Amino acid sequence: MQQIYAAISLNQRTILWVLGLTVICYYILMDGVLYTTLQSLDLVNQKPVKPGASWSPFHPLSIKLIMTDPSTHYIITPLSEHFNSATKFSQIFYFITPNMVTFTHLVISFISAKFVFSESLQMRRIGVLLFELRSFLDAFDGTVYRSHASIKAYKSDHSNFGFWFDCVADTIGGFALMFGALFFLWWKCPPGTDSSATSLPWSADDINDSKTDLVTEKPVKRTNFGYSKQYIFLRCLSFGMQIGLSSAIWDQLTMRFEKVFLTKFDDPELVQLQSVALHSTTTWVVFWLWRNLCGQSLQQMFLVAIFTDKIWEFLRFMQYVGFVLIGLLAAFSFYHVTQIKMILHL
Repeated sequence: MQQIYAAISLNQRTILWVLGLTVICYYILMDGVLYTTLQSLDLVNQKPVKPGASWSPFHPLSIKLIMTDPSTHYIITPLSEHFNSATKFSQIFYFITPNMVTFTHLVISFISAKFVFSESLQMRRIGVLLFELRSFLDAFDGTVYRSHASIKAYKSDHSNFGFWFDCVADTIGGFALMFGALFFLWWKCPPGTDSSATSLPWSADDINDSKTDLVTEKPVKRTNFGYSKQYIFLRCLSFGMQIGLSSAIWDQLTMRFEKVFLTKFDDPELVQLQSVALHSTTTWVVFWLWRNLCGQSLQQMFLVAIFTDKIWEFLRFMQYVGFVLIGLLAAFSFYHVTQIKMILHL
């Protein structure tokens, strides 16, 4: 019987590996298209979108879209745009405002957190799917806003109340998810100090020393507890701070890059310098790294950790690595954009 359970576990892991590799390959392919599109594009003088044209992740391009995490850029936002286009949701239900959609995804984030707190791995996975639904609605409120305002550009409107309400809702939703994971680690499956907690994402010992019972889908509590609740809280707080810090820096850099690359110059020499800076390899590397280290991207990584039952291992791995990566990338990014501003006399 144990061999049957081990075979089932192995098949599940194989399916997840194949699915994960497929998604990664899809992201790499789409990033290649994005890079090629950006190299041949003038952001300031983009051609207008044809009336009635379907939404594209590559046109019109904006700094925010270029720096958006792959999951949102290539899956969640296209789904929200095509859903709205196919159902005419924003036109038929014109009385539903973006803020109402934002409030809905805030409520769903609390429901998701309740599932993440469950002993059952199946329930926690449902919690992940619910949070992805929240992410879809988070993108959909922007879709509704752009539809009501007849805006095609994918960019933030910092002067709009809805932008700040969405930021607050996103923050609270992220806290809810982290607290769901924290309560799970506190009361459902306290992490131990044994060596089986060091592998990411799986090890060969998972079959014989799994954290989750294959029959009941409930976590198997370890007998060697070595972490206090305070220590577990600090681990969760550390990663939550990384998400918040990364999101804040990302937003500031987005505004700075918009000022640099969307300013229209009359001097042909400055126009040329602006184009060279935009199409440089360094700028693309900065954009690409932020796509994969922004707050939304880190949140998606954490959802994968929850889905694969590797919450504690992921938090251990990211405790210091995350701060180092975000700090180094932030320092280099601000230096890079400052140098460009000096060259363009901004």
